[in-house]
Amino acid sequence: MERQHFDNHHTGMIFQCPLCSSVPDDQREDFMRDVRFSIKNYQRDDIIVTQGALYESLYILIRGEVVTEMADEKGDFMKVAHISAPNPLAPGFLFATNNRSPVSAICKEPCVAVVIPKENVYFLMRKYESFMLAFLSYISNKVSSLSEKLRLVSLRTIRAKLAYYLLKESAGEQSFRLNAPKEEIARLFSVSRPALVKVMMEMAAEGIIEVDRRDIFIRDRAALQNMF
Repeated sequence: MERQHFDNHHTGMIFQCPLCSSVPDDQREDFMRDVRFSIKNYQRDDIIVTQGALYESLYILIRGEVVTEMADEKGDFMKVAHISAPNPLAPGFLFATNNRSPVSAICKEPCVAVVIPKENVYFLMRKYESFMLAFLSYISNKVSSLSEKLRLVSLRTIRAKLAYYLLKESAGEQSFRLNAPKEEIARLFSVSRPALVKVMMEMAAEGIIEVDRRDIFIRDRAALQNMF
C-alpha cells in the first residue's frame, strides 16, 4: 500500500485514539515511521465498511462520526453504536477466523479514516508492547460491554432494564451519580428518552429511588432487585 503523508493534525488524532494513546512519547516518531497506511475521505451517508465484507485492515476514524447498523434476514436495520473520532472501527474482528464485518459503518457527517493493513497492525503489535496491550485491552473492554448489552436485551421491560442498570451503576452505594446522560442510557436500552424518564419518575413516585438530574439515591434496593 502506498504510503501517504501524515500532517500534524492527523498525527495528533492518531495518538488520541485509545489504541495508540499509550505509545510513549519517545517512541512515537518511530511508530509513525513504521505505520503503513492510507488516508480515506468520506462524505455524509457514505459506507466505510459493509456488513458481511472481509475486514482485512484496521480503520481508525480521525474525523467525523459514524453509526453502525446491522441488517437481519428480513432486511430490517438495527442501529448498534455511534462512533466518534478518534476511535477504531471494529478492531475485534480484524484477527478473527471469520473476519467479516457483522455491521455496516455509515458516515453521519464527512469523515476521514486512517486505514492500516492487518499485516502492519500485527508488526506494530510485536514491536510496540504498549500498542499491543492497548489493542488487547480495548477488545476486552468491548467484550465486557457487549456482555452487559446482551444482559439488557434479555430484560424485556424498561423498568427491568433500568433497575438492573441502576444497581450496577451504584456499585453497592446508596447514593451515586450516573456516568452517562439519559439520552445515552435510553439509546443503550433501545428506547426513547421520554420513555426512560417516565419510568424513572414512576420509580421515584413509588419511593424506590430519588432523582436529581444525574444524581440518584436508592431508597429501596430490594425493590429494584425484584424487578428482573
